[in-house]
Amino acid sequence: MTHQLLIADTSIKTDAEGRYCLNDLHRAAGGESRHQPAFFMKRPETVELLAELNSSAQQISPVESKRGRSGGTFVCKQLVYTYAMWVSAKFHMKVVDFFDRGQTQGIAVADHAADDLLTNPLAYFEKVLAQAKQLQAERDLALTNAPEVVQKVRLLTL
Repeated sequence: MTHQLLIADTSIKTDAEGRYCLNDLHRAAGGESRHQPAFFMKRPETVELLAELNSSAQQISPVESKRGRSGGTFVCKQLVYTYAMWVSAKFHMKVVDFFDRGQTQGIAVADHAADDLLTNPLAYFEKVLAQAKQLQAERDLALTNAPEVVQKVRLLTL
């Protein structure tokens, strides 16, 4: 299941592992051809960072390309920051500010949503509550399935 967030008035998809769609970030950054994700991924600095991320103890791959309707190149948060910095200082600050608001205040309001929130807070909070209920249901499902997963791991290690 994918979730979406907004940066610079552009919806950014995330995948089930929490990676962010680099193609969506490219659109959010203005969509200039010189900032295409393929160019970013081939940069020596990006290749070096990928090697470091791959050698760390992370459970998931830092980058995955997916085909299809909800496809794209999905990257971890470190690569989101690196991509934003490569594009421009202004875009980098938008991305950092967005993530900081979400981390420090528990919720991030996109620039364009501030007016909507102030004009019709009930509609905004209904969306927030719906999202919270969905996350809670997913967490509860994961906890329900946890004993089954632990049992499978035990069987595999015997």
